[in-house]
Amino acid sequence: MKNYRLFTLIMGLTFLLLAGCTEAQQEEARDQGTDEALHRNEMDDYNDRPMEGQVGYVRYEKDQLDQDAEQNQNFKVNKEKVADMISRMILKYEEFEDVATLVTDEEVLVAYQAPDGQDRELSADMVKKTAYSLVPSFYHVYISDNPSAFGDIQSLSNSTVYDDQYNEVIDNIIQKMKEAPQGKDEPSENTDAS
Repeated sequence: MKNYRLFTLIMGLTFLLLAGCTEAQQEEARDQGTDEALHRNEMDDYNDRPMEGQVGYVRYEKDQLDQDAEQNQNFKVNKEKVADMISRMILKYEEFEDVATLVTDEEVLVAYQAPDGQDRELSADMVKKTAYSLVPSFYHVYISDNPSAFGDIQSLSNSTVYDDQYNEVIDNIIQKMKEAPQGKDEPSENTDAS
């Protein structure tokens, strides 16, 4: 009986000791978190946060920027993400079932399966406007509902601008794509100067 009481007493003290350590550790972590929050930059984990529902906002005054450096600034576009967005947006239209998009430094090439029973010009206009809505205004968009266009633009998917005959190959593909309806004029060509 004496051993049982001794065992219970030792177990109780061990439990209290462990609980005290855990509570002290939790309090220390809370203090560290508070200290970290006071000295933390909100942008530290910017890329790790989900962007759903977020807005993007930037404001500069001209004197905040090095104007010489700005003249040489190259803006980069994540071409894979833009191609993905364009294809997904076109597929949101119920009529479209198959879309492939290739984005280069200056062009967007879109191959699509023409919807059954829909006017080819209307389909082309929908595809072209959707692509233009997702890229900077200096891009040129070329589209085609010709089934061979899928293979043509896929052949460029692993190319780089440094490949031999890259420009020649892309120009040939663009010429073939232009044989299909291209929709209405490019946005920059049909705007009125008021």
